[in-house]
Amino acid sequence: MRSPRRRVPLAAAAGVAAALLAAGCSSSGSSNAPGSGSGPAAASPKASALEQSHITVGALPVIDDAALYLANKLGYFTQEGLTVTIDPVTQSTQAIPDMLHGTVAAVAGANYVSFFEAQAKGTASFKVLAEGVTCKPDTFGIAALPASGITKPADLAGKTVAVNLTNNIQTLTTNAVLKQAGVSPSSVKYVVVPFPNMAAALKAHRVDAISAVEPFVTGSEQSDGAKIVMSECSGTTANLPLSGYFATQAWTQKYPNTARAFQRAIAKAQALASSDPAAVKQILPSYTKISAAAAQHIALNSFPTSTNATDLQRVANLMLAGGMLKTRLDVQTMLFR
Repeated sequence: MRSPRRRVPLAAAAGVAAALLAAGCSSSGSSNAPGSGSGPAAASPKASALEQSHITVGALPVIDDAALYLANKLGYFTQEGLTVTIDPVTQSTQAIPDMLHGTVAAVAGANYVSFFEAQAKGTASFKVLAEGVTCKPDTFGIAALPASGITKPADLAGKTVAVNLTNNIQTLTTNAVLKQAGVSPSSVKYVVVPFPNMAAALKAHRVDAISAVEPFVTGSEQSDGAKIVMSECSGTTANLPLSGYFATQAWTQKYPNTARAFQRAIAKAQALASSDPAAVKQILPSYTKISAAAAQHIALNSFPTSTNATDLQRVANLMLAGGMLKTRLDVQTMLFR
């Protein structure tokens, strides 16, 4: 739980669709950038010609994708010989059909749970190109109205909680934290409500609480006085990886030099996002539809500068423990090196 924060008004955020894929998934900064991050992606030299010089990347209007927009605006992709077209999507899994058809090279801000689940089910074979964000307590949590009487995890038993998708990172982390608090996850009913509609659903009492990320946490707090009653980033879920950049294995095999060039640009942008929060807050209004004033008050996640298999395995292990996977998924095999 955290104390209320003072907020400034937000503009409306871009819509997020609630439709699930039938494939089985449920789911202007001007700062100078520092050197590229550590790890294989950042250290690899540009040794070979690119197989593709123009690629399309699907992306959500969320903070997770800040590095993608920074890399595009500051010319990091151009430095690698790449022209990147960003294709806004309302749900990361919506990009899967285009990824399979080769019209979208990668998707950014994809929550690991949906793509790990798709990998395990054989929907497609994916590679993780780079990490997106890891969570911090103020950026991800369950919010409720003061009049609801919900002030702690135990009060969520028997209540209805809005999530962007079921069987995704939200339900995974909520269930894990509820267990830690001695609350049975089965006592909570999840209903699908797109992020931009959550505040309205809460105000109209169509749900008792919402599982929200920034900028929607801030929006609900500011517009309706909602308060965070449970952080979804604590205990076993503290610093949990939330999202990353995915491509199909087939695409990385066909265009390995292009994939590595993309990795290097993203690693450089991640390093900037990690070291210079002002750069992130400056780029946010260009694609999240929040005001520049509001962006200054948004709580930011962490932006890893390299891919850590051990950290990502935590997500898969939590999925196995929570029944989202039937057998253990070895995340190491999904990393593109």
